[in-house]
Amino acid sequence: MLTSGTVLAQMVSYLATPFITRLFTPDEIGELGVFLRITAFITAIATARYELTLPLPKNHHHAFQLFRLSLRIALISIGVSLFVGLGYWVWSDFELATLWYILFIVSTSFFMIFRNIGTNWAIRNKSFNHISISGVVGSTFTNSIKIIAGLLHFGVIGLILSHLIGAVMAVIVFIREYLTTKKTLPFKRSKAKMKVLATTYREFPTVNLPHTLLDNGRELLIAFFVVEFFDQAIFGAYDHSFRMLKLPLVLVGASMGQVFFNRCSTAFSEKRALYPLLKKTTLMLAALSIVPFSIIFFFGEEMFSVVFGEKWAYSGEISEIIAPWLMINFIASPISTIPLIIGRQKLFFWLGLVSTVIQLAGFGLLPILMNQGEINGNELFWIISLAMSLFLILVIFIKLNITKKADQLNAIHSS
Repeated sequence: MLTSGTVLAQMVSYLATPFITRLFTPDEIGELGVFLRITAFITAIATARYELTLPLPKNHHHAFQLFRLSLRIALISIGVSLFVGLGYWVWSDFELATLWYILFIVSTSFFMIFRNIGTNWAIRNKSFNHISISGVVGSTFTNSIKIIAGLLHFGVIGLILSHLIGAVMAVIVFIREYLTTKKTLPFKRSKAKMKVLATTYREFPTVNLPHTLLDNGRELLIAFFVVEFFDQAIFGAYDHSFRMLKLPLVLVGASMGQVFFNRCSTAFSEKRALYPLLKKTTLMLAALSIVPFSIIFFFGEEMFSVVFGEKWAYSGEISEIIAPWLMINFIASPISTIPLIIGRQKLFFWLGLVSTVIQLAGFGLLPILMNQGEINGNELFWIISLAMSLFLILVIFIKLNITKKADQLNAIHSS
């Protein structure tokens, strides 16, 4: 159910993208990319990562308390974001365009946050059809409005508006599920119980949140670095390439990751071994990734020129270079929730820090050397791609090793 819905949602994006890239320039796509990375940063940190706890408690009432806690923290975060944004607007001499940009960021972030919370609640309830409906509806509205905006020459404002409307439509099914649950559960508010649950799952804001800050902060800084050292069109080409190569992860990997998280959470609470499931999932993802990423590696430039238009040829060239990196990322990402389940988030915070250092050093320092004539653009992308590929392979082996040890400890405690 999850995979079919996700496939349909991404098929909409696949079919629409060749039209969209012919209606907008790399510069406009680059500006949208910066906007989306800002909203992604706010979305990722707004709940202090408590939304990830929803599938974990055995007691359904405890899980709903955590739902309410996540939503409460999110509303506070959105309020702070709006306050900071308005402060920036005042500092920028009350420019109307800046005000609209801030309002779009805050409103889009809010609906994306609720979608994240709703998705994890649906995972708990095994309401995978709701996740699929959300994905299909959101993708359909977003891409349809992009095409209309392109035909009407609305430019960047049309691209941004399409994501806001798509986010609104995607959360409707989750809002209905939340209201239904609120009515059917004999739910009783308890600040004391909420405080106990917040303390019980404190590793999520204290360990997982810094990890998420690193990941999303890194992506935001990379966008600023590429725009600063090159220009917005180059970032548009890179961002388009990166998103196209991450589509297999969204298409298959995210669905497998959600099911993997659900099954591993259940298995861990029942003291069953996780390593066989982790190994099987890793091998399956490796097998699925070989053919599509190999085709991109050898024929990326030609494919991008034909599919997206001649102005996207450089984006295809970048895709050839970063294909190994994104292939290993495709294998590693769906199993990234294993540290949450076995309680090894601190280790993976440090691994995430290393990943951030590698990428920021590459995008932030190597362009300085490039300006000195010691390195060109393609060499920059090659160095980062190969370094990240080797690092992610190491991370996969670490996950396999610590999971096997966790199984051994579980077996000893059970006996």
